[in-house]
Formats: sequence, C-alpha cells, structure tokens
Amino acid sequence: MKRIINIFTAIILLSGCSKDDGPIPERVGIEDVPVITTNLESGATAATITLSNQGAFEGKLKVAMYFADAKAPAKIDVVVRKNGSASNVKLYKADVASLPFSFSIKATDLETLFGKALAVDDTYDFGPDIYVGDKKYEAFPITGAGAGSGVQGMSVIGFGEYVRFTVK
Repeated sequence: MKRIINIFTAIILLSGCSKDDGPIPERVGIEDVPVITTNLESGATAATITLSNQGAFEGKLKVAMYFADAKAPAKIDVVVRKNGSASNVKLYKADVASLPFSFSIKATDLETLFGKALAVDDTYDFGPDIYVGDKKYEAFPITGAGAGSGVQGMSVIGFGEYVRFTVK
C-alpha cells in the first residue's frame, strides 16, 4: 500500500512540471527599461525650500539617461508628488522626448500646481514616468515600487530615483 501511495505521489508531482519551468519561464516577458536618473544640477537628490524666503527659491533639476549608450525611452513625463502620497501626483512636464532634460522649479510653480500655499514640512518629489513601447512605468505608482527604484546605495555612484524638496 505504501508503495502505491509513493508511485501515485510521484506521478502527481512529475505531471506538474513543464518545459516552461526555469529561471525565466517563457510566459514571462522581459522588457528593456532604461535607467533614468533625476538629480539636482549639483548632483544631489534633496534640497530645502525656506518658507520665510520662498520667493528666492529656484530648484534646478536634470533628468538624464544613467547609461548614456542605452536605448532611450519613447518619452518621459516629469511628475511631482506632494508629501510622499502616491495619490497626490501631478504632471509637471509632459512628453519629454530627448534626454538629458534640465528645468527649473520655483515655489510659486508648486503652489499653482497643487492649489495650496507651501507649509512647513511639506515635501515635493520629482521623478520621471517612463514610456517604453506602449507601456508606462510610473515614478510613483499607487502600489509597488516606482519606475526609478534601483539597488540600495546607487546614490553613491550618482543615481537619483527622484529629487525631494522639503519646506523648512
């Protein structure tokens, strides 16, 4: 009886295998999504907006391919989220087709975009939504990791997932 159970178990286990098994099954598609870095022009990924002197603030950002020889995306959109909330993301620059791309942001731009005055401890994160083929990889999706999330510690070698401005 024990032998019959062992044979039956082996048949069930072996029938579950297929040629599609392996490190990357055939049913899983792999797409080449370029690595896009977002940094301040100084190379940093964070800066402060002084609330008492917000009129003088001008953040200068650069969005670029991290690997210059990689295939560029079809386009990117630069988006900004407020206070780390993926449900509070606004489009800042649409349809950027060539990289590197530099732009400036002022405190008044943020107030206009979100419809509220800046407040102490507000944060504003800028990052790229990446378009490859007919797919969009969001910088700040509602669930999961964003398009730019990379290996921990990549900031040491100049990679910026997003740039954060904090109001103090």
